[in-house]
Amino acid sequence: MNICKLKFLVKGCALVALTVSLNVYAEGNRYDLPRNYHSEVSAAKAYMLTNHDRGNVGKSEFANAVIIDVRTVEEYGAGHAPKSSNIPFPHIHKRPTMVVDGIVVPDPGYIGQDPAQYVNDVLAAYPDTSTPILTMCRTGFRSVLAANLLADAGYTNVRNIWQGFVGRTKVDTAGNTLDLNNDGVDGDAGDLDGWSGYQELPVDTKLLPKLIYAPYEYLYYE
Repeated sequence: MNICKLKFLVKGCALVALTVSLNVYAEGNRYDLPRNYHSEVSAAKAYMLTNHDRGNVGKSEFANAVIIDVRTVEEYGAGHAPKSSNIPFPHIHKRPTMVVDGIVVPDPGYIGQDPAQYVNDVLAAYPDTSTPILTMCRTGFRSVLAANLLADAGYTNVRNIWQGFVGRTKVDTAGNTLDLNNDGVDGDAGDLDGWSGYQELPVDTKLLPKLIYAPYEYLYYE
């Protein structure tokens, strides 16, 4: 093989590797979890789709979408996106906090959600599998798990809200947390990149019967 052909092959392989790398980055989520659902969407875009695109003036296939908040009932009760529906996954009430032999295990009050039951709960609320669904959790991890379940169950228009409701801290190029709201405190609630943080999108605390998780309605008021 002559040197020119070798250089061409090396450059070609490098280009393919770079393309694959860029595609993985573009298609993934902030936790690098597998993605079976349609795509990611920002909290700001989710707000626009669910509040300001009446009649689909933006010509978006996700116009008039519904937000499914997959956080626990107590997280949802403390504050949520207006008109969002709470169908928790995988933790309905509380989250595992006990550590036994270095392993996190459910605490005594933990109530988990079976994946099959979760899908059935969503189907009961939104039987049309073409419904545009936006999944949301605290920072964008649990919502990916839920979005994948729904996509695997046949829902065709599912997006995950990248930042989540609370979000994570923003950092500079050196990894230092940023004081985005310039209040003198780095990494506080106003510096987090989620729906309720630095983006300052509307937050609701009203518990509407048609939007809360009915099987455990009493837990919202504990």
